[in-house]
Amino acid sequence: MPRPHLRLAQSMVKARCRDLGRPYSETDLVDSHRQALRHMYEVGEPLRVGI
Repeated sequence: MPRPHLRLAQSMVKARCRDLGRPYSETDLVDSHRQALRHMYEVGEPLRVGI
C-alpha cells in the first residue's frame, strides 16, 4: 500500500482487529526495523546451528 494511504487505512485496520479480538499495536520506524530484524534472526537460528 502506498505510504500516503497508511494513515487512511489505520482506522479500518484498528476496527477490524477489534472485531476479530486481535491486538493492535503501533511503533516508530526504528523499533519496527528492530522487531523485523529480531524476528529474522530468530527464525534463521536453526540454519546457523550447524555452522
